[in-house]
Amino acid sequence: MKLVRFLAGGVEKIGILEGDAVYEVNSLSDTTAGGVSYRLSEIRLLAPLVPSAIFCALVNTPKMLGVEDKETARNLLGPPKFFLKLPHVVSNPGDVIRAPPTGIRPEVEIGVVVKNKLKNATLQDVRNAILGYTVVNDVTAPGEFPKDFYYAYRRDPADGKIKMMLIRGPHFRNKNRDGFAPMGPWIVTADELPSISGLKMRSFYNGVLIQEGTTDELIYGVEELLIELSKVLTVPPNSVVCSGTVGYVGAEDPSEYKLQPMQGVMVAEVEKLGRLENIVAVEQV
Repeated sequence: MKLVRFLAGGVEKIGILEGDAVYEVNSLSDTTAGGVSYRLSEIRLLAPLVPSAIFCALVNTPKMLGVEDKETARNLLGPPKFFLKLPHVVSNPGDVIRAPPTGIRPEVEIGVVVKNKLKNATLQDVRNAILGYTVVNDVTAPGEFPKDFYYAYRRDPADGKIKMMLIRGPHFRNKNRDGFAPMGPWIVTADELPSISGLKMRSFYNGVLIQEGTTDELIYGVEELLIELSKVLTVPPNSVVCSGTVGYVGAEDPSEYKLQPMQGVMVAEVEKLGRLENIVAVEQV
């Protein structure tokens, strides 16, 4: 089934989408029908949940590491790498996203919606915990990343000598800006989509194809990501774990595609999950 969160008459509700009709239910965890139905044209879709946490996989496809095959990529990457997005930067389908003057880019990803707490999880634990999947646009402002770089005296692992080195710093100014985590337009539950293998992933900016790839490119699958996260910390219920994105089309370095800010439409879409559109406007400084 497809689960949605929406506004009807100014009131936030949860529903099941069937065709162009939405049937109100009690909650994401209790999909007992409430007897009230709406047409899509009568409601406004919101991000399908308010996540308790957002965990994002970093460089989880070979092209984002500058290589072509997953075996080489795993050797380069080591265990999965993660960063966090703050839940309050989530935005809804159709919301306006404000781009800083340095520009932004889309990053199409699959968001795994976790319904049960996970800690030191087995594969079966993970499978039982997945409510479903949604489209996430891990909007990024690459021109802001250097503001979190800094220099420090550190021991160089190449020669063991302490020297001044450039430290890249956290993914903060480039990732955690208001509105930089659009989600939606719905959650496709795991019973409807038991496997996400081979799904096409694409993004567009003003109708121009920016990214294209498939879920088969993921170095670590979503179940592996959940297992690894649960070794590090407790993954709370209603969290979203993002898959990592695919490479950029036509870029000399497929891990980098910097867009100039402009009024336009940014799209992230995943086959069988849906199409997520947002308006981009330049941030007023």
